Amino acid sequence: MRDGNRMATNSNVILSDYGIQNEQSDLRAHVCPLVRRVYVYPTAEGRRAIEAGGWTARPAFQAGVAGPTAMGYCVPPFAIRRCVALEVRAEAWDAGGFDETDDTSSKGQKAVRFVAQMILNGLFPLPYALGHLNDDPDRAMQIRGDDIIVDLGPNRVHIQVKCDFRGGDLTLGGTGNLYLQVAERNPLHKV
Repeated sequence: MRDGNRMATNSNVILSDYGIQNEQSDLRAHVCPLVRRVYVYPTAEGRRAIEAGGWTARPAFQAGVAGPTAMGYCVPPFAIRRCVALEVRAEAWDAGGFDETDDTSSKGQKAVRFVAQMILNGLFPLPYALGHLNDDPDRAMQIRGDDIIVDLGPNRVHIQVKCDFRGGDLTLGGTGNLYLQVAERNPLHKV
């Protein structure tokens, strides 16, 4: 049940209207360590997939917190138009240090670092980015929380990064979905 920009869950926990529907990104990258894939799609296509309907909204939880801490839609990756699955070598995943027992902040930080390294190594789908990034990587790529902003000269690309630990292709051992969050609360005040 929605009330303005707040959402009540079945357990009477209030979640704020915060997620894909109001973020200002151009692209989303769901880092899915269990299946060792990064799913990338235009943010607008993720919104469009939710609006098309037929997907289940499900709560998410954090260890040590009573009640849900987020609400989102479980959408199969390829139900999102222009979604691509990027495969990265096993050594990179091992070096990423992903652990399902990490708290949400640690998982998010690791996911952002993973995508930043993909960008710097030319493994992320940004046209003509690598040459420009090599000129001055500190100026060309900024990290702000879950956002990576890449300056491509005449354009800037805002990438929202999410660690979707168990997300991804069912045949690879994932849930078969990506979690597209639309509401949250932050009782542990994690950044």
